[in-house]
Amino acid sequence: MSDDGLDLAESLTDEQVAQFLSTNPDFFIKRDELLSTLTIPHQRGEAISLVERQVSVLRERNQSMRTKLNELLSIARDNDSLFERVRRLVLTVQEADTLDEVLDAVDDSLSHEFRIDYVSPMLVSETFAGSVKTGPTGSKASRVPCHTKADIHSGTGISDLLTGSRVVCGRLREQELKFLFPNHWKMVKSTAVVSLHFKRPLGILAVGSRSEDDFRAGTGTIYLNFIGEVVSRALETLAAPRP
Repeated sequence: MSDDGLDLAESLTDEQVAQFLSTNPDFFIKRDELLSTLTIPHQRGEAISLVERQVSVLRERNQSMRTKLNELLSIARDNDSLFERVRRLVLTVQEADTLDEVLDAVDDSLSHEFRIDYVSPMLVSETFAGSVKTGPTGSKASRVPCHTKADIHSGTGISDLLTGSRVVCGRLREQELKFLFPNHWKMVKSTAVVSLHFKRPLGILAVGSRSEDDFRAGTGTIYLNFIGEVVSRALETLAAPRP
């Protein structure tokens, strides 16, 4: 190499060489002799040819893309399964004619299909007082926990959930757990509390888990909120006439 060529090579920076090659990807097509002289250190310390290195890089990228694709497919399958469970719940609730059937559908779906440890619905007694569609005396509907608005507002910390449609996830205080899960409050480590509200307070649907990780603050609540809206509309048709 001439002195001028040597000086030019030394004046080029790595970034300039990289920029040139990126804008001239066909540079080596007619320069096979250069390819045969180029070697690139491998991570194992061995020297490999440029072609071998390119194959290795492409193989790694292919594996990375396959991994990402598998992750996306797994998420899609999970979403399909979740949607199907929600769809079945919605259809069952829509077909219900009594309060018994609505609450049975919710409890059965959340307990068995969604595998939630504890399901606890709670209705506002004033809203359902005198309802003519609550089922026969002594039925399951008559044993569903009903509380007055005053009871819910009295020291439970959840009274604000009666004012609108929303979902709150996370850990509750002991008095709140005792109120929502009177028989299992010691076992509940995380909760999601769904407001049942449609133009007026209808109740609360609380679900609990033995795991602290299932219902954390910030957990996605799109489906839970949707279930709450569907159940709320079904309950409204079975509630006592508005004054």
